[in-house]
Amino acid sequence: MYPDPQTKLEKFAGILDKLMLIVAGSVIATLIIEYGFYISDSVKRVIQQFNLIAIFYFVFFNLSKLVINPQPLSYLRKKWIEFILTFLIILQSIGFLLYFREPYTIDIKTLTRIYIASAQIYLTLDIGLKAIRYSQRLIQKSVHPARLLVISFMLLIFGGTLLLLLPKATYKGISIIDALFTATSAVCVTGLTVVDTGKYFTTFGQLIIMFLIQLGGLGIMTFTTFFMLLLSGGLGIKERLMLGEIFSERNLSKISSTVTRILFITFAIEAIGAIALYNFLPDSIFKNETEKIFCSIFHSISAFCNAGFSTFSNNLMDIKNNIPAILTIATLIILGGLGFIVLSESIEKPFLKMLRKIKFLRNKIPPQRVVFSLHSKLAISTTAILIIFGSLFFFILEFNNSLKAEPTLGKVAHAFFQAVTPRTAGFNTIDISKISITTTLFIMLLMWIGASPGSTGGGIKTTSFALIVLKIRSMIKGDERVEIFNKQISEESVSRAFASGLLSILLILTATFILTITEKTANLIDIYFETVSAFGTVGLSRGITPNLTIFGKLIIITMMFIGRVGPLVFSFALFGKAEKKRYELQKENVLVT
Repeated sequence: MYPDPQTKLEKFAGILDKLMLIVAGSVIATLIIEYGFYISDSVKRVIQQFNLIAIFYFVFFNLSKLVINPQPLSYLRKKWIEFILTFLIILQSIGFLLYFREPYTIDIKTLTRIYIASAQIYLTLDIGLKAIRYSQRLIQKSVHPARLLVISFMLLIFGGTLLLLLPKATYKGISIIDALFTATSAVCVTGLTVVDTGKYFTTFGQLIIMFLIQLGGLGIMTFTTFFMLLLSGGLGIKERLMLGEIFSERNLSKISSTVTRILFITFAIEAIGAIALYNFLPDSIFKNETEKIFCSIFHSISAFCNAGFSTFSNNLMDIKNNIPAILTIATLIILGGLGFIVLSESIEKPFLKMLRKIKFLRNKIPPQRVVFSLHSKLAISTTAILIIFGSLFFFILEFNNSLKAEPTLGKVAHAFFQAVTPRTAGFNTIDISKISITTTLFIMLLMWIGASPGSTGGGIKTTSFALIVLKIRSMIKGDERVEIFNKQISEESVSRAFASGLLSILLILTATFILTITEKTANLIDIYFETVSAFGTVGLSRGITPNLTIFGKLIIITMMFIGRVGPLVFSFALFGKAEKKRYELQKENVLVT
């Protein structure tokens, strides 16, 4: 018997897929070699020739798969982005060939470089698309959401570490442990650094750190979900259940709009912040216009993502007298720390309500009812209280200490900024090692509390801290219920808040205990401060970070990672989430006082 023609086509398609996998892997390797290593012109030409071969195979692959597919139109709709890229490559190839027939002013070398650069962009996009489609298949499998979230952060840290080890990422090279520490700090939006970001890393290295901050701040799953929506046009039930738990969204029909809103709000705020910083930062501190633009974008992303990374050698102490720039960064930190649910309710809905007043938009935008949820009320009120009292305490405690040399307006501005930044941002306008022990202990409390849920920050979260305080108040009054804003908080929420707080304290104490053994030259308060800063993904330090031992760095790396994903999520990823029991045992009281 002769083989069925359909079987032959399936075998041919399989061969094409395997070859494409090899080509894609080779392209990644050549791109890393070309842009990450210092290579000779001859090697660069070989790489460019290979990329041209790869781009033509990419076109051949997509056209062949379309021809042999039994349902070409359906396949075209499913892979529409790949075919747009294919169409652009064909158009560009035709334009490149027509160049030889018409006299143009652009020389052939310049045109070739443009063509090769475009081809590399196409190939990179295609590899990214394949990674996203693979992630979609992974989500469809029975993987625990907590494990998927933890794995995504681990992979991002691993990839970032490899990129930072590239020769072109640093001026003098970097050790594996320092690259791992920096990548973890960037992905976990912490800001603790073992080397000077501005002087140690090249522009390419700083660009890697910036992208790691952005991906880590929003979460790799946010970007993956967005592109999944873009590619497939929708999500299945299993995908929605998985992502609903990751994004803490109970209404599964809102997953798509939630992810889109997160990205839109983030990029809009970061763009406004970058423009403001560009206008406020003086030209005199930059070598050229490009450096100023990059610095503005870098600090806007770092501030909104609560990362605390700065390209200035002394963090923000170099621009501490530039009050408008400092206040802009503080505003970005607050907005990033509020969380996307709060931002959506406090910015998006009022904005849409305002747009509805425009006559031609009235019928295109649905009516907006601006009502704050209990979560938003609790997050905003707790944040406001922490900032107001934090500013007041810092102003009083440091008036004749670290703020002594500052003018009155500077004292107020720095007190406000230092009340904002410990809640997971990590920027500093004064030397943290010179503040008093009393202020240090107060800052550690702010770092432990952290930002709000669903934000780019860490810590136990503002709402958890508020629930713990409210529960203690209720217990003192002899009331079993927790009530706020005429609403009763569920026992599950209160229990999770207490569990998160208790776990965090145990982790911090354990890490501090180990560091007292490994870091014999550091004093206890500096070690404890460093540990709390790492867990809260803050990035403030009393100066011991660069001098940590290898084992000490690994402990801080672990604390940054657990602090970013959350102690409860990390526990669920390790041990799984216990199923709810359908029965009750006999209850009996135990003496506790």
